[in-house]
Amino acid sequence: MKTTTKINPSRRRFARGALLLGVGACLAGQVQAAELQAGFVITKDNYDKIKTETFEGKTIASMVPEKLEMMIKKFGLTIKLANSKKIEMDPKYVNATKEYAKNVKFDPATRTMSGWKAGMPFPPESIKLDDPNAGDKVIWNLRAATYGATMDLRDISFVFIGGGTGVERVQRWQSRRYYMEGRLDGGPVSEGDGSIAQKTYLFATSPQDIRGLGTFSIRYNDATSAKPDDTWAYLKSVRRTRRLSGGAWMDPIGGTDQLYDDWDIWDAFPTKYRANKLIGKRWVLAVAHSPLVSVDNSKRDTPAEFPSVGLTEAPYYFPAKHIEWEPREVYVVEGTPPAEHPYSKKVVYMEVNFPRPYLGEMYDQKGEFWKYMIFQNRPDVGDDGYKAVMPVVGHVIDVKRNHSTTWSANMKANPKGVKEGDVSLSKLEEVATGGK
Repeated sequence: MKTTTKINPSRRRFARGALLLGVGACLAGQVQAAELQAGFVITKDNYDKIKTETFEGKTIASMVPEKLEMMIKKFGLTIKLANSKKIEMDPKYVNATKEYAKNVKFDPATRTMSGWKAGMPFPPESIKLDDPNAGDKVIWNLRAATYGATMDLRDISFVFIGGGTGVERVQRWQSRRYYMEGRLDGGPVSEGDGSIAQKTYLFATSPQDIRGLGTFSIRYNDATSAKPDDTWAYLKSVRRTRRLSGGAWMDPIGGTDQLYDDWDIWDAFPTKYRANKLIGKRWVLAVAHSPLVSVDNSKRDTPAEFPSVGLTEAPYYFPAKHIEWEPREVYVVEGTPPAEHPYSKKVVYMEVNFPRPYLGEMYDQKGEFWKYMIFQNRPDVGDDGYKAVMPVVGHVIDVKRNHSTTWSANMKANPKGVKEGDVSLSKLEEVATGGK
């Protein structure tokens, strides 16, 4: 005998509802999985609509920190998406890291490192998120030499920009930093007696009223960083140099919105700060492959001289709209400067795989958000073939004033034929008075 099973109507309705829910979930999953494509441009008009969409499997919102979102929604920053590309550091740097990192020791009492010779002192695999000293280690990676042996800021120009009015003036400078240790140019890894870490000069070439102004500084190796940098300024009016105070590293560069401490977003040794905390790791959208020409000297005194800066549209100080942004995994480090510093807090977003900052946030002594920094970077090849990731455009934005000093440079590593004596006080005096 054939038997039949009666199905309770309420159970039939439940099964039908479950089936519909399952289909709906599948459809929702398909919608959720749909990604934005490379070339899509994020704007203030579409951000809220697309922030839950994904790119390379990550939501846009998860890759846009709070202050970057402010730049988009309040100030009109646009972000053109590009697929992330792997960046290879120079084999000399990679091999030096493998050879020397195992000998590096960190002293929690002084927050200093010892045993470092070249390469990255603390490779990513040695950085632990729960390590209370991890913030210091990340900044030591940044401030150890990464540019080979000499950093050459060719054709660097500071463009003063009003957010409502556009370009105010342009100053053109030259700068070099000579590393006394961690040198990777085929010669000795270190020079001198070990007391000096690096030497840097910066001097103006135009306009005529500032031509010849400049500074020369020596940064020392000191167990506690108690010994301040020695800094001299060349005074054009009296044709001589004057020694500056030990706090010059916290002063503005000329009349710009950028401090010497903001060079590379974060220029100070970690021990100059009272504390540095590793907040965590995350993904952000950043400029890691800026175009190969940052300053086009054939188009002087026109917006095209600085092709990577959006000088033709308000607020005039952001990356140009064609600049591509890509997902990068970064460390987020929060630094507490000394009490006399203009900032009460600095936050930097720095590449995990190699020491390169992309974004920075600065807060005033009241704890209020003050400045935002977007640095464009690119992999580049030095005069001797050394491969390094170089900062080539820096957008230093005073959010409170709606003003910026944006610099651009055709930076290179390891300029040909540069010796220690070429980055010195006497060299500064020579070039300042019209020599070469």
